Amino acid sequence: MKKILLFLWFVQSALAQQQTETPLQTVGRIHSAYIAQTETALAQEQRQQMQSALEQLQQSATTEDLPLLLNVWMYFDPTDFPTRELISPILAKDRTASLKAVNQRLAHKQKWETENEAPYSDLIYLKEQLSQ
Repeated sequence: MKKILLFLWFVQSALAQQQTETPLQTVGRIHSAYIAQTETALAQEQRQQMQSALEQLQQSATTEDLPLLLNVWMYFDPTDFPTRELISPILAKDRTASLKAVNQRLAHKQKWETENEAPYSDLIYLKEQLSQ
């Protein structure tokens, strides 16, 4: 009986956490879990949560959200998930702020990233697209 009550409490706590998360927090949570799991497959629920959060951010994202969104754009790539298609409208909304965020991300390249390999090289291409 105690195990059942503990399980129900855990489920209720998890649901309460998800209900109070902002779309950006949802994106950050799922992205962190995805990276920590060495890019394993996503559960359908996570895919739906991520898509919903990114769609909401298309209307509500701020310039402070751009660094996380760029990292998601670069590294969140589960099979058959339209990450870049969902983030591109956010970046296109404020090209100046997006270019600034891209330039900042380019300036803070990780040790393993190279200009000749994706996704870092894709970031260079994104900069060119946003500059047009």
